[in-house]
Amino acid sequence: MVQLPPLLALLFSLILFFNCSFWVGKAMGNCGGKINKTIVVDQSGKGEFTSVQAAIDSIMQDNNQWIKIHVTAGTYREKVEISLYKPCIILEGAGKEVTKITYGGHQSDGNWNAAFVSSPPNVIVIGITFENTFRNSADSHFTEAPAAAIFGDKSVFFNSGFIGFQDTLLDSNGRHYFKNCYIQGEVDFIYGQGQSYYQDCKINATQENSPPGFITAQRRQSEKDPSGFVFSGCSVEGSGKVKLGRAYGPYSRVIFLETYLSSVVSPEGWDPWNFRGFEYRFTYAEVNCTGPGSDTKNRVKWEKKLSPSELNEFSLSSFINHDEWLSRLPPPVTFV
Repeated sequence: MVQLPPLLALLFSLILFFNCSFWVGKAMGNCGGKINKTIVVDQSGKGEFTSVQAAIDSIMQDNNQWIKIHVTAGTYREKVEISLYKPCIILEGAGKEVTKITYGGHQSDGNWNAAFVSSPPNVIVIGITFENTFRNSADSHFTEAPAAAIFGDKSVFFNSGFIGFQDTLLDSNGRHYFKNCYIQGEVDFIYGQGQSYYQDCKINATQENSPPGFITAQRRQSEKDPSGFVFSGCSVEGSGKVKLGRAYGPYSRVIFLETYLSSVVSPEGWDPWNFRGFEYRFTYAEVNCTGPGSDTKNRVKWEKKLSPSELNEFSLSSFINHDEWLSRLPPPVTFV
């Protein structure tokens, strides 16, 4: 994780905000109640396209009806990007075990060089694994190498996978819902300023060296910033030692609810990173977690204890679904 200078980070956030606000205002509603068209991607030539990106490129800009791209089983070695101007896309694989999009990009060139980049609102992904194959050599510095970078509001991922090393999943902006997903990494491998709910997901930490790695690096910027990561009914397993998170922003917010924490979780749990002395601003909490890593007796003293009313703010309905957008997903897609 590269810590941006404060002025540069603010400038980036403002550019992203105004850019998204201008272009996708009308797309922030729904995309209709049904799938309007299905496009098939098949490497053997049995569909309309043999690459995922070619199928996305065929969709017109400012699309306002759900279009499904069905990707048959196979390993697709390509960088895939959904433009800001192409909302209302369903990307459906044959299952995360058999449909994979893989790429070896990294952040050193200044681009979001992820295997999958999704910028518009209203995107649904089902049954696909995204993998970034880049690995640092023994003499190189760490660099961001996301498997996926998610920038759009109302983004949903069902039964999908994210595999990488450092910064696997850039959970950047907007409301995101991850259900039954698999996320693997070592350093800050779920990071960004998203307002996101992870339900029944498996988190696999692969930190085998000292010091401990970090599962999250959440970048909430102020008390009024709605962003944060909530993990509900998940499991944290793996090898070595990791902390649950470190602060990528001055008001970083991460909550683990009823999650199984294996012994991979380091006893102290959390790290203030560059905000030491301001830990009172963070919202880091564990509620009704289980497993050998859930023992909080050696946790940092500034971990929060949430009241029932505070805890209610982090339910699925309150945190990301107050306008019931998840209930308007097209059949046969469902969020339950």
